[in-house]
Amino acid sequence: MQDRTANAAQPARILVLEDDVLNAMLMEEALQAAGHEVVGPALTIPRAMKLLDDGAVDAAVIDLQIEDDVSFDVGRRLDELQIPWAITTGHAPNAIAPRFSHVRVLPKPFTVASLLKFVDATLQSRPG
Repeated sequence: MQDRTANAAQPARILVLEDDVLNAMLMEEALQAAGHEVVGPALTIPRAMKLLDDGAVDAAVIDLQIEDDVSFDVGRRLDELQIPWAITTGHAPNAIAPRFSHVRVLPKPFTVASLLKFVDATLQSRPG
């Protein structure tokens, strides 16, 4: 696989919250190939919250719809921790609460290239 780190942001620890196992594996593989360390992937909201409590995370990519719930609690926690994050979703943009208008959204389905560009843009919004 081609080394994408030459044009990518600095390697980072990325939390992935995605309840579809195949999507989670695709995201994990793509992010690792780009030089990032994947935290998770978490398949549930409680697991994502535990991973946030357990260690340093530089950014997060979270699916909006997790099982029968939405991931806004994880988003609120990421905001409290001042960790940049982004949403992947197959839902219409109006499904995202106005409180999260500062969050980037990557519509599903997406390509690996668009995911990596999306993560790089999210990482660039890190404080400091």
